[in-house]
Amino acid sequence: MSVPLYVPAGEGEFVNIRDTKRTYLKLTTPDSDGEFGFFEHHMAPEASGAAPHIHKQSTEMFYVVKGEIEFTIGDRKVVGEPGAFAYVPKGEPHGFTNRGNEDATLLIMFYPIYNREDYFRGLGRLTANGRNPSLEELQEHMAKYDQFMV
Repeated sequence: MSVPLYVPAGEGEFVNIRDTKRTYLKLTTPDSDGEFGFFEHHMAPEASGAAPHIHKQSTEMFYVVKGEIEFTIGDRKVVGEPGAFAYVPKGEPHGFTNRGNEDATLLIMFYPIYNREDYFRGLGRLTANGRNPSLEELQEHMAKYDQFMV
């Protein structure tokens, strides 16, 4: 059973991933009984985010807090500035990157969550100390958490 949760700004568990400065795991599977996930994703200037992919079981939503995020949603590319929101139903190809020359902050939400926090933790391990995992390693890791490259 989930209980109310408050996580102050700048606090909570976080994971460092490649050129992404930090991803805060604000609401995780145990917190919400697997119903919803909420992540605060900080990206360095011109940092790659996620290559185009789909989720077969989860809906993903994004909210731009800071910077300029280029979204690929289906065949469209759009640039989201602060206040922009994107809703991506399951099965729809999407990806994102920080195209700006400033840090960017993106809120990422999943419904249902399917242990998405473990996806971020695993990416942190796979890319620790500047390591570049193979495409096969990434695809295997992604598939565990309902993410498939397109």
